[in-house]
Amino acid sequence: MTIIETFDFEEIKGFKFGYSPFGKPKLYSHIYFIDGLMIDTGHTKMASKIFNHVKDLPVKQIFITHHHEDHSGNIARMQGHFNCPIYASKLCSEMMKSPPSISFAQKMSWGNRPAYKKIIPQSDFLETENYKFEIIPIPGHAADMVALYEPKRKWLFSSDLYVNSYIAYFLENESTSEQIKSIKRILELDFDVLLCGHNPQFKNGKAKLKKKLLFLEKFFELVSNLYEKNYSAEQIFKELKLKEFWYVRMMSNGHLSKMNMVKSVIRDIENEMKISQ
Repeated sequence: MTIIETFDFEEIKGFKFGYSPFGKPKLYSHIYFIDGLMIDTGHTKMASKIFNHVKDLPVKQIFITHHHEDHSGNIARMQGHFNCPIYASKLCSEMMKSPPSISFAQKMSWGNRPAYKKIIPQSDFLETENYKFEIIPIPGHAADMVALYEPKRKWLFSSDLYVNSYIAYFLENESTSEQIKSIKRILELDFDVLLCGHNPQFKNGKAKLKKKLLFLEKFFELVSNLYEKNYSAEQIFKELKLKEFWYVRMMSNGHLSKMNMVKSVIRDIENEMKISQ
């Protein structure tokens, strides 16, 4: 099943795309357009439908928030049609030259993501005709992920920093502590609306992001306390009575799982210990 919706918020136009091989999609990707700027390009599973919905926009530049396939899947097609520059963080521009492989579950949900070698690194800000967006690093979910913030209009394009106040599973290379730091950094800004890559929040965005912060901090604390008692990841999982999404874990060959959340905290603790030594 495919679902396509469009919406307007102030001067921003949003496009919501969902695909699922079985029933209604549970997660959607969003493309935003504002003042000649397209933010992200969506996934290849809906490449033609996405293209047909945005092809008539007056796009002058495209910004990719991070390298994941649901954000970067259609770069080449968009660039070829709009004949415009593609921008991203320096790390994203490097990663997209030879993107890491993805799991079968991700290919089923989003499709694969081809390499693209002509992204222009941008680190401080991005300007359109009428706006100036600050580029803010928000690693954790992805090392190269950034947010775009327009301070005069208080617009926050938060990529995948929010998604939801409760997280069910992690990618195997996510960092809990980095996500906590990134959320705290963003919460210092003046905003209320979260223009999220998957789940935009048009009211109480800051409050909902705070709720996610509390969830991650509590989870980190619980895992950390048991790790200090020499519990293994498997023992911690059992002690906390966590429930695995076995279908997701099986289809992704462990690339996506709730166990990855436990392992992320352990990895963050061990990395911090190495730094302090």
